[in-house]
Amino acid sequence: MKILIIKTSSLGDIIHSFPAIEDIKKNYPESRVDFLVDSTFLSTAKLNQSIDNFFSISLRETKNQSFVKRLKNLNEEINASFKNITYDFVIDFQGLMRTQIIGSKIKKISSSKNFIGYSFKSAKEGLLTFLYDKGINITKDEHAVMRMKKLAAESLNYEPNKEHDYGFKQEGLDKKNKIIFVHGSSRRNKEYPLDYWKKLADHLNDFNLDICVPVHGENQLNYFKEINKINSRAFKLETDNFHKIKEEFDKCSFFIGVDTGLTHICAGLGLSGIFLFGPTDPSKVGPVFDHQRVIKKSEMTEINPSLIIEMLKEESFE
Repeated sequence: MKILIIKTSSLGDIIHSFPAIEDIKKNYPESRVDFLVDSTFLSTAKLNQSIDNFFSISLRETKNQSFVKRLKNLNEEINASFKNITYDFVIDFQGLMRTQIIGSKIKKISSSKNFIGYSFKSAKEGLLTFLYDKGINITKDEHAVMRMKKLAAESLNYEPNKEHDYGFKQEGLDKKNKIIFVHGSSRRNKEYPLDYWKKLADHLNDFNLDICVPVHGENQLNYFKEINKINSRAFKLETDNFHKIKEEFDKCSFFIGVDTGLTHICAGLGLSGIFLFGPTDPSKVGPVFDHQRVIKKSEMTEINPSLIIEMLKEESFE
C-alpha cells in the first residue's frame, strides 16, 4: 500500500504529525509512506526515520512571485514528483485550501485512488473540502497530535495508538547535565522576556548545568549574549542543521521553552521540561507526555520566573 501524507508547514505542526506516521507504520509495516512538505521545512520532516520518501514544493520561497508564475511552478513541481507514482491514499493533514488544491492535482496527475482530509466543519479552511473523496469529521477542540492520528486511523481503518511515538531515532547518548533554553519564536507575543531568561540563568549558577541556547538571527544572538553574561556556562547552538539540533538536544536532560518548533522537538524526544504558554492553547498544541509540564498565562510577561524556579527545585539536577 502506498500512502502520501501532505503536511506542508510549519515546524511545530510537522513535528506534531510524526505520531500519526508511526501509527500508520505500526498498523501497516509493509506500507510505503511518503511525505510532501514545503521546501523550507524539508530538513524538519527528515527527522522522522519511518518516512520512506520525501517530496518538497516551494510555497514560502515563491510567495513574492505573481499568482500565475507561482501556479506554473507548482504544477511543474507536482508533475516532476508525482507523474509516475500512483497512491492508494493521499491524506491531507494540513486542511488548507492550498493543500486541498495540491492534493487534488496530485490525485489527477498520478491517478491515485483516494484523496482524504478533514470535513467541511473540521478543516482549518473548509471552502474546498469538496475536492476530497472523503472528508472526516474530527473536532477542532482535539489536540493537534490526536487530530492527525485520528484522521490517519479513520482513513486507513485502524484504531489510533494510545501511546505517542514521534519516530525519532535515539542516538544512544548519555544524558548530560544540560538544560535547553528555547527562547525564539516567529511570533513576538509567544516570546518570553529576556530579563526573565536572565533571572533563570542566574538561578542556575547554583547548579552543575550547562545551558544550551539555540540561536537563529541577530535578535536571538543578542539573547544568548545577555544570558551568557549572567551564566558563563551558557553556550549557543546554531539552528541551521536540524539533525545537529536533535543530536545536541538528545544529550540534554531538561528544557524550558516557549510554544515553538524547537520546543516540540524537545518534547518529541521525551525530555523532561516546562512549556511556557501565553496566547496559544496548550490543550491543542502543548505536550502530550505527563512528565512535561505547562505554565499558561494570558500574556508571556505574566509568567513570573519564580514559578519556573519553583518547578526546577523539584527536579534532580546533579
